[in-house]
Amino acid sequence: MATAPPDKLARVRRVTMAALSVLDLLLVLAIGGVVLGYDFGPAPAAQQPLLRGLDLALLAFFLAEWVVRVALAERRLRFAASRWYDALALAALLDAAAGGRATWSWFLVRGGAAGLIALARAGWVRRLVGRLWRHPAPLLVGSFAGAILLGTALLALPIASESKQSIGVVNALFTATSAVCVTGLTVLDTGTAFTLFGQVVILALIQLGGLGIMTFSAAMFLMAGRAISASQGVALQSMLDQESAREARTLVRFIALLTLAVEAAGAVALFFCFAGREGYTVQAVYSAVFHSVSAFCNAGFSLYGRSFVEYRGHLGLNLTITTLIIVGGLGFPVLRDLLVVGRRQRLGEGRSPRLHTQTKVVLTTSAILIVGGALVFYLLELPSTLGPMRPGERVLASYFQSVTTRTAGFNTVDIAAVRTPVLVVLMFLMFVGASPGGTGGGIKTTTAAILFQAMRSAFRRRPEVELFGRTVPRSTIRRSIALVTLSALLLLAAAVALTSAEPRQPFDKLVFEQVSAFGTVGLSTGITAALSDAGKLIILALMFAGRIGPLTLMFSLLGEGRPARYKYPNTHIMVG
Repeated sequence: MATAPPDKLARVRRVTMAALSVLDLLLVLAIGGVVLGYDFGPAPAAQQPLLRGLDLALLAFFLAEWVVRVALAERRLRFAASRWYDALALAALLDAAAGGRATWSWFLVRGGAAGLIALARAGWVRRLVGRLWRHPAPLLVGSFAGAILLGTALLALPIASESKQSIGVVNALFTATSAVCVTGLTVLDTGTAFTLFGQVVILALIQLGGLGIMTFSAAMFLMAGRAISASQGVALQSMLDQESAREARTLVRFIALLTLAVEAAGAVALFFCFAGREGYTVQAVYSAVFHSVSAFCNAGFSLYGRSFVEYRGHLGLNLTITTLIIVGGLGFPVLRDLLVVGRRQRLGEGRSPRLHTQTKVVLTTSAILIVGGALVFYLLELPSTLGPMRPGERVLASYFQSVTTRTAGFNTVDIAAVRTPVLVVLMFLMFVGASPGGTGGGIKTTTAAILFQAMRSAFRRRPEVELFGRTVPRSTIRRSIALVTLSALLLLAAAVALTSAEPRQPFDKLVFEQVSAFGTVGLSTGITAALSDAGKLIILALMFAGRIGPLTLMFSLLGEGRPARYKYPNTHIMVG
């Protein structure tokens, strides 16, 4: 019996694979159209049998398609391994069919995964990404926006909701933005409104957003043993603010390893905290991992409806969560400097090692804000929320809120019951936020320290701004002033828009909500879920701007410009 020539068989394989891909795309579009037609809700009872039959037909098609694809592949095992998402989708489809549940949601997830992978392999996409790598600001904005849109699509699926109905596009967009921007503001309770699938999606978005999408991608490349191109190295150097591309690659490796180590240690510590109340169960393990990642990334998402109010007297949990928040907020360059100096001191290498100026500024400013914030919270809230607590709980609650206000978003007291003077103090702490190169938001501790020293220099009539025996470059001072001014203008515009969109909400609570969003903190007085769609869109825009950074956002929109080659004569202007 004659066999077909090899080139003819290859042509048949290509045509068949392409036809199946086109059919997949048409089915995904058709299913999406049906879902949108029912507004993500259940179909009428009369149409349920028909839709169930179509659902089972879809499952049969998927099985047949998978068999055909594997049979046509030249290296079947390698092909099956490369289509790992098919195996996961197949298991989910069979489980859903056996339980009498709809399978189309998993088909959409699998179709989306296949589409993204095919898109990533396209030549024009690679060329576009290559161009973007040469412009870090638009690349950073685009990567975060892409992650948000992907998260929105996944969270809008009914399989992400415990109600088996979609949470809606706006709520999904808000939740995805809050997760990617590691904010923690929620319109739905994470622990009860989302299924395990939805919670895992949120956790993955938190991890991506906490480390930065491009940093995370570069870390995966390096850990897989793949090299980073020269343009990618330059972009990482710019995004991580390192002196060379080599140092940027070294920092990326350090970020990946430190993140895994700290989150694993935090998960172990939290497991024993949760096991004391929940028992040594799988749920306790999952809860420990979820909250460890959320705390280290300064996200503030919690599986408990009241955050950690029930654990406000638990010393181990309070210290573990606050340590994770502080470590994540200090910034990876500072952490690496501390570890390097500590190692040299321990081994006695060379002359006495010294910390970098940025490390000293970050540690000093962070300590002042944490201690000062805790003291003010304790004194002002003693007649209110801290009154019914035991003395030890008061100290722990004050310390916890001072730390978590620095962009983390967890709470052990009811923020809605906190008095207005304390809300003002918390807003200041949220506005300052964490430190550069970390997982938090805000204008950063270094910016606050530079502006404070600039004010001192003006009072003392000193021409330069000095920190720890070093002179701060004037370009850095101008950048700090621009950042704070732009942030203040952004919050002012948002306040006007938010109060117009939400006339029934108290002004102080709206301002607190928007500062919390901009600082990517996630603390709320309880009005987030009550916001209108317009209010939610304003808040999510603030979360995005706060995580990306106002200056980076402006650079991506307007470009960084070029230094002027001329200088105008000086003039005299009265100030103050």
